[in-house]
Amino acid sequence: MAINWDTLKQRYLQSDRAAQLESITLNLTRIQTLANSIDDGQVAKHLVRESQFFIEWTVPTIDLETEISIATELVNLQRELSDWKLDWEKRWTSAEDRISLATKAQQWCDRLQVYAM
Repeated sequence: MAINWDTLKQRYLQSDRAAQLESITLNLTRIQTLANSIDDGQVAKHLVRESQFFIEWTVPTIDLETEISIATELVNLQRELSDWKLDWEKRWTSAEDRISLATKAQQWCDRLQVYAM
């Protein structure tokens, strides 16, 4: 799957903050859904990486004087996503780990949706 990250970045940065956060939460929702199937691990891994790019592109545009809480949340999510990628194949083949990942993805969706409103 060849992705033109530059084109995606340009389109992503043209959207407003709410739409950017919705893109991240949509990816987390997709990961949560995919966690029900062991077969879609590579798609879920791609969504994790794409979400990391979204965060990398969003954080520098945040006004840290007025939006420090969302910047903090995104940095914390970035750390969590990096942790998810460690031992991805092992994590994805474990039903227990996939359930945990799905639960965490839902929790992050709930946390970010507060800022997307």
